[in-house]
Amino acid sequence: NNLTVDIINNSYGKDYIALSENAYNDLVTAKSENYKVIYQNDAVNREYDDCIKPMFEQVYYKLLDELKRGDKNSFIFRHHIDFINSNVRYYGESKYSDEEPNDIVTDYIASMTDDYFLALYKELFPKSPLKIEFKSYFDDIK
Repeated sequence: NNLTVDIINNSYGKDYIALSENAYNDLVTAKSENYKVIYQNDAVNREYDDCIKPMFEQVYYKLLDELKRGDKNSFIFRHHIDFINSNVRYYGESKYSDEEPNDIVTDYIASMTDDYFLALYKELFPKSPLKIEFKSYFDDIK
């Protein structure tokens, strides 16, 4: 919140985005800490290499196969392409499903939240030994 306020205060009335030197230094410090705690953390990297990366690869190639086969019952059609096509039809005749298949799959995966991706993975690969344990937004209300 403080960073947002700082950016607004330092950018207002200007044709560029600016922030104070203190906010910039705090941002650099936070980014450096994130890299140390998250991206350069051996346990996190091991979890990524051993579990998350293979999960992404499996989802990617399954969706790509379903897209190339034109499987209209696939989630890539029902949750992504149909939605895009229904919203862009107002802007022209081109169909999103005519785009390069790798781009469509990449767009779909990029649009996913972590929770959605994990739920989709579980749906597509229910017997997979790959699992990510996480605390859901709704765990506390059960």
